[in-house]
Amino acid sequence: MYPRIDLHMHTRHSDGRNTIEEMIRAAEANDLEVIAITDHIFCPIKRPTWLDTAIREVNKAKENASLKVLLGVEITRPSIRDLTKKFPLPASIEHIVCEHPIPSGIKDKKVFLREVIEGIRHIASNDQVNVLAHPLNLGRSGVIGNFKDISKDVLEEVARILADSHVVMEIMSQMYWWYPYMDISTFTEAYTEFIRICKHHGVIFTIGSDAHSVCGVGNTYWSIKVLSRAGVTPDEIWIPDEGLRL
Repeated sequence: MYPRIDLHMHTRHSDGRNTIEEMIRAAEANDLEVIAITDHIFCPIKRPTWLDTAIREVNKAKENASLKVLLGVEITRPSIRDLTKKFPLPASIEHIVCEHPIPSGIKDKKVFLREVIEGIRHIASNDQVNVLAHPLNLGRSGVIGNFKDISKDVLEEVARILADSHVVMEIMSQMYWWYPYMDISTFTEAYTEFIRICKHHGVIFTIGSDAHSVCGVGNTYWSIKVLSRAGVTPDEIWIPDEGLRL
């Protein structure tokens, strides 16, 4: 059985609809074991005004919660330059997910993908990052509309970069949202093959819903479906502070 975790969700502190307390209650109702609150911090990074409030709210919630709650952030819209610097975040941030840059102003697919790979390479070398969020979420970029337009060579290179790093690959349950021009079954099959390639190279995975309301907390069915189809076993799923589920 895959672990009952959801390591990517948003609250009213960024673009979510509900409070931290409400998201935690939803996680408890869905029998989750570990969650991470990961509100957006946009680049260039400055300490957001809401962060101290979020720290107090999570610390208070931990006193009575029946599950493990981590206070994290999602580094959003970084440039490669942003990724070369130390993020100015307090030690109380326990979990950092980071999306890779999506280049703008580049229409050539090969050049565009080379820039994406370079961004992933910088994330993989950043000691602060735990998880690469929704890898290759390029379907709304105006350059890559179909996941199958990403060559196997590119998928292999991404897999090798992650396998050689400490950074874990997120399987985000709403990943299909990023590819609105593909039918669900075709996208699911293509992304499953990507996960299969990553598994072959030794990448470690984790699971997130990217929930923006209580309705999405723990909605990880799609993630688990593609992990299972790709042959990823429960012991290849990373859990914060526990490493692999061995």
